[in-house]
Amino acid sequence: MNTVLEALVYLSALLSLVPFVRTEDRALATLFWFPRLLAGALSPVLGLTGATGAVVGLLRRDWKLAAAGTLGAVLSARYLRDIPAPCGELDSALGPAGPAQPPLPATAHGDVRFQRDLVYGRNPESGKPLLADLWQPPDGAPRSGLGILYVHGGAWRIGSKDMQTRTFFRRLTAQGHVILDIAYTLWPEAGLHTMVVEVKQAILWLKANAAAYGVDPERIVLMGGSAGAHLALLAAYTPNHPAFQPARKAGDTAVHSVVAFYPPVDFLDTSFQGGQDAPAAHGGLDRVGRGMMKRLFSLDAEDVEDKVGRHVGFDDFMTALLGGSPDEIPDTYRLLSPIYHVGDHCPPTLLVHGSDDVFGLTPGVHRLHRALQEVDVPVVLVEFPHTDHGFDLILPQISPVAMAATRDVIRFLARLV
Repeated sequence: MNTVLEALVYLSALLSLVPFVRTEDRALATLFWFPRLLAGALSPVLGLTGATGAVVGLLRRDWKLAAAGTLGAVLSARYLRDIPAPCGELDSALGPAGPAQPPLPATAHGDVRFQRDLVYGRNPESGKPLLADLWQPPDGAPRSGLGILYVHGGAWRIGSKDMQTRTFFRRLTAQGHVILDIAYTLWPEAGLHTMVVEVKQAILWLKANAAAYGVDPERIVLMGGSAGAHLALLAAYTPNHPAFQPARKAGDTAVHSVVAFYPPVDFLDTSFQGGQDAPAAHGGLDRVGRGMMKRLFSLDAEDVEDKVGRHVGFDDFMTALLGGSPDEIPDTYRLLSPIYHVGDHCPPTLLVHGSDDVFGLTPGVHRLHRALQEVDVPVVLVEFPHTDHGFDLILPQISPVAMAATRDVIRFLARLV
């Protein structure tokens, strides 16, 4: 038993240290990615384990154990302390909140209505049906009138609807919101242009069916994470843009607001580590990092070579995705980057981000925040220190940073009600 406790205390100390390790080396950042996410999600557990180890070590006069336990407890407490309080910028950007919709009792969460595989549109090229899941508050529960259209992440390459979001969606439906969680056609079967068109099909579907679900068609909110956040921002910032409007679909694709978790916003930004000009380390460690990314995003799958006609590595993934390099097709890179569509027509925006993003997205998110402020678009940036890409998807039931982000989203949406 003593050996187990000691192992847990030393492990908790190491994990508690990981969120505070910063490196410019892409390979090391990649290797630290999942441990950083795990450490953030488990920070209360790590702190408690460390405190226990410190006390036991002192009682036993085991100074190494006491030191390791103290280190783990202090670092975990520091991590928790640095999580920002509910964002005060909301009041200055959007004005004071109106009367809040009280959340449903916890016992009512199990009565949330969940419908799978509704058809909201069709792929423009293949005609394949596009599917979505619909989340609604329980029968008889008050509705907020907001309709949230959620777009999943996965580097435009992997993932689907219902991807580690159930805890988050239950919290939102408890506020009376309706959620349409969509799947879209992934690369290489579809390019980014097609994906945006499919998101806009979902906007039109939700507007057309708004009355049936208690949604105000003028209060549609786009929301997404990572690649899905990119698609949500691009769709929100290009209302009725001829390049992205669904063919033969009459209707207004403008939305009321947009929420983006750690989005890529500028494909011409060389600090974005999905690009071919991203900084890289040298040697075996870098090969391990690139291999991990290639495996994670299934870049060695048969469909890639079948569609693209060549081998695709992680470093040239964006070139394959967009159809050429930035020097060859700069206009395409701008067209598909949300930051180049910023104007006073853009809807209110909430940006939720981790300061230590493994893909180098932080500078771009900061620039987007400033660009929206310069044209007087209501915008709020919530940035979590010591936090990496995908933080809201790891153990969201207990993760302090995931729960804090959810609270900020709920506060933002309350302003829209």
